Amino acid sequence: MTKAKPTQETFAKVLGRLTEFVVLGKTHLKIGRGIASDVMADPVIAGAAPVFWGMTLTSHLDIAQLMAFKLFDTRRGTMTIDYLLDRAAECPGSFQKATPSQVSGIIADSRSQIASIEVPLAPLRAKRNRILAHVDPTIIGNPEQVAKACAVTFADLDVIFKIAGDILNSINVGYSHTSTWMDIASGDDYESVVQLVVDAKHAQVDKFEAEFGLPPNFPRPKAKKSAW
Repeated sequence: MTKAKPTQETFAKVLGRLTEFVVLGKTHLKIGRGIASDVMADPVIAGAAPVFWGMTLTSHLDIAQLMAFKLFDTRRGTMTIDYLLDRAAECPGSFQKATPSQVSGIIADSRSQIASIEVPLAPLRAKRNRILAHVDPTIIGNPEQVAKACAVTFADLDVIFKIAGDILNSINVGYSHTSTWMDIASGDDYESVVQLVVDAKHAQVDKFEAEFGLPPNFPRPKAKKSAW
């Protein structure tokens, strides 16, 4: 049986969905990183809702890592960037702004970029397979070993999402002469929520000092209160 060639509509949908993975993954990473630096580093703010902040941080970072993993999953048949490159090789004539020869060049360059991030992908794949999706019994017997093998850093995720975004945009430019801004609008609006908590905690201190004329036995947040 002859394998059906991908249609332009299917190719465009795969390209769009993978682009969505990058945008969502980067946003989850931004929020998780922001909570880690702006909330968890300030005991006054973190202590306002420790369970909420802790679980929110974990959730955002877990989703960011899963999104990054999905983009470069090695499981055969999954919809990954490699899968998209294979489909591009099957329909080079569908590209509006690139010749078949140029499409081949885009594919070759993209595969080279993927090879360049094998080092940061290694701990990500280990973490997904041993912690995020499954539970490796070694986590009980030798947790230090698992932690070392699964040590995914913010820098690792930054470079993985950057390469993914660069590849997808190079394909998009050749395919439809467009590119995508890989950041969601208002992706930093969590900062407004954090600032509300900061202001409320400052207000508690201000109220105590105004009422009793003494510093309270609870501290101010490290962050400054709003100027208004």
